[in-house]
Amino acid sequence: MRGLLFPALLCLPVAVLADAPPKPAEIPDTPAGHFISAFITAYHSDDPEDVRAYNRLYHRQTTAESWKDLYRMTGRITPVRIDARGPNGITVLFAAERGDAFWKEAVSLDPADPMTVLDAGFSLADRPPEFAIPRVPYAELDRMMAAKLARDVAADRFAGTIMVERHGKVIYQQAVGLADRAGKTPVTMSTRFRIGSANKMFTAISVLQLVEKGQIALDATIGTYLPDYPNTDFAKTVTIRELLTHMGGAGDIFTPEYEAKRLEVKTPADYVKLFGNRAQDVSKDGKGAYANYGFVLLGRIVEAVSGQNYYSYVREHIYAPADMRDSGSLPENVAVPNRSRGYTLNGEGKLVDNADTLPYRGSPAGGGYTTAGDMIRFADALRSGKLLSKALLAQATSPQRPDGWYGFGFLISGQGVGRNWGHGGGAPGMNAAFRVYPELDAVVVALANLDALSADDEADFYANRMPLGE
Repeated sequence: MRGLLFPALLCLPVAVLADAPPKPAEIPDTPAGHFISAFITAYHSDDPEDVRAYNRLYHRQTTAESWKDLYRMTGRITPVRIDARGPNGITVLFAAERGDAFWKEAVSLDPADPMTVLDAGFSLADRPPEFAIPRVPYAELDRMMAAKLARDVAADRFAGTIMVERHGKVIYQQAVGLADRAGKTPVTMSTRFRIGSANKMFTAISVLQLVEKGQIALDATIGTYLPDYPNTDFAKTVTIRELLTHMGGAGDIFTPEYEAKRLEVKTPADYVKLFGNRAQDVSKDGKGAYANYGFVLLGRIVEAVSGQNYYSYVREHIYAPADMRDSGSLPENVAVPNRSRGYTLNGEGKLVDNADTLPYRGSPAGGGYTTAGDMIRFADALRSGKLLSKALLAQATSPQRPDGWYGFGFLISGQGVGRNWGHGGGAPGMNAAFRVYPELDAVVVALANLDALSADDEADFYANRMPLGE
């Protein structure tokens, strides 16, 4: 799995928790209910044949490996709320065995042939208010957090750092696990972690800084700034706003073509050379799909407009004013002090070094490395107006899509006091969680050198139990 995986978070069960699991909901005896039952059976099965049988039954194409990856993150899922839309439509909310997260399966079947799926999707969902987790005093939360971290490190489910700032002061920080398993190097608060798609925030801010200077217009097309872009139809059609919100149908970068040239693709211009002839994806699912290539294009546009290469621009205009001294995107073949090694689960469920999956260097769509402390400093600089005006930041961190989950380079999630904005990042052997909770006046950062959602688990656990009004 590449790039950002999910906008919400998971965490593992901890023995000291008193949270009672939600009661299972009854699945209706309808065609849509039968689909959900078959889905649950296949999802929970260790036998790939059960997934293939489900695919044959409902003409689906889900791979057993992709479900296995999801199951490793969630454990068993329990239906806790059901919204039936007649006999052929249903939305089911699931609680996960591992963690605080809720998941949602929404399906519509063809009334003329209930074995034909018109639309279906399994995704993370906000935790409903009726399932709110009790908040606890800081002393109790620290004890619970310590127990959880110890359990997760022992189970190889977390190795990394977590840091929490509230009302402008760091109130919690912890470093656990190994930064380099072969060398037995422990993680410290100075350890640098790769952050995957969390880097999209830096790309978005770069673009928005140039918007504030009047050098980029949100509703201008790509061709305005890249007049020699290979696909002229794409360049004439897709706007900066659409790229910033994943509404441009730009597509992904992790394709067989990229994998064949993984270490040759070194700059945003190289990505444009590889993908610049690709047409816009105007399909129902593709037009608004999470598009890594769109953010690579934004990075290339930053270069064209500013006259600086992308990495120099970010270093000068984001890292420097935010005092982010331990952040960067040097190539993977350059030795970087305190940069952790990453570890990913292979097909046999064993942790292996992720070196063979890494790009030449991080791109405007994701990558680079940082520390928890630098990400706290980034949050402070961003919220104080050092990087963007507060008015434009408010726009960037407000819903800019009809479905509400994304702004301009920022994910938006949660309800009430749990409302937050930020960005996560996940790829083999790396996971980052960066979240700002305006109502709590809190920033939560977790970084890990393991697969998603290892860092998200820890960030979510702390944030969901943080006391109110303190």
